[in-house]
Amino acid sequence: MKGVELLKIKQIEESRGTLCPIHLEDLPFEVKRMFYVYNVDDQEVRGEHAHFKTKQILICLKGECIVTCKDGFKVEHHTLNHPGIGLFIDNMIWDEQVYKSKDTILLVLSSTLYEKSDYIIDWEDFINLTRVPK
Repeated sequence: MKGVELLKIKQIEESRGTLCPIHLEDLPFEVKRMFYVYNVDDQEVRGEHAHFKTKQILICLKGECIVTCKDGFKVEHHTLNHPGIGLFIDNMIWDEQVYKSKDTILLVLSSTLYEKSDYIIDWEDFINLTRVPK
């Protein structure tokens, strides 16, 4: 699907553990905000929205998260269960995350600061916006 891409994060493995450096200049956008979500009940769904402007990268630091992405025509499912893999989600992509266990931690890198008006939270509104001829 256009606007959704798995990203491999560099891993430096050594006897004392693994380091995953994230060089901000190598990302597909300038990061303006970072947050993480944790302590979500098993099988709980979060997300369920799209953004007019915001681009994001989701990285599952611990546990497992199933991310469903929809562009209004296609649907893709991605399993995030390794801190060395990120999922780039462009603006105008609807996404939902199912947390597979309460110990799951999802890190989100965002291209914008929080702005309530950037969120599309109604599925029918999203469908109407994506079906408009360009």
